[in-house]
Amino acid sequence: MFIRLASNQDEKTIIALANQVYYTSEKDFWKDGYYRIDKQEFDLHLSKNQLFVVELKNEIVGCVLMKQVNKITASFSMLICHPNHRKKGIGKTLVNHVFFEAEKKNYKKMQLEILSPLEWVHQEKEFLKTWYKSIGFKLIKEVNFLDYYPTHDKYMKCPLIFSLYEKDLAT
Repeated sequence: MFIRLASNQDEKTIIALANQVYYTSEKDFWKDGYYRIDKQEFDLHLSKNQLFVVELKNEIVGCVLMKQVNKITASFSMLICHPNHRKKGIGKTLVNHVFFEAEKKNYKKMQLEILSPLEWVHQEKEFLKTWYKSIGFKLIKEVNFLDYYPTHDKYMKCPLIFSLYEKDLAT
């Protein structure tokens, strides 16, 4: 596996992969027409060196987005693994990579948000919550999705909530 910053040449691959993976895993959250990332957002992340891709045999099989929250805290999101390459350690490798990048930049904490339905249990999201807790993340707060994205209500099939988790990088 090889991890690197995304480049302009990765645009179509990353956008297609992200939208496919999120649509598949969150199909019960969204109406038709919703997407996870578009060209404008890709270009923004690219310009800030926030998007990392993982290659396996010269094929992009995953990505992760890492951003600065504040002086001591980074966050990651859009952790994606191609469906044909799951259960091979790609997600764990990408998470470890953002930890490494954050520590290089002297961040002390790492955050992530997990989007889940408010009124029912989504098994994949519950698996992620358990996995992140097992590697040291703690639930900090939960926020209604519409508090962050009020204009997205037209795309939603159900009420959604963000669970914000945080981990001290020194531990």
